[in-house]
Amino acid sequence: MRLGTWTTIDCPTDKQTEALAWLQVEFGKIGGEVREKINAHDLGSYPSFEVDMPEELEDEDTELLDKKDKWVEQANKIEDRYSKKYRDYL
Repeated sequence: MRLGTWTTIDCPTDKQTEALAWLQVEFGKIGGEVREKINAHDLGSYPSFEVDMPEELEDEDTELLDKKDKWVEQANKIEDRYSKKYRDYL
């Protein structure tokens, strides 16, 4: 299973379901996938959001670099909007 091929995003303690749905819609618009993962930790488990880029962009094919750069630029904008939208809950 592919997890976090682009990044892992902090999950809010409140509004978790809403935040996941928002990320799934926004990343879906650019072909990305978002899922929640429960991370085991010594002090207890906690969730995070794992973000995958489109599978075809995972390769290091030089012909796809421009397309991959554009995707990453869009993904960074989504992550910035997410941080602003949910910063009070992170």
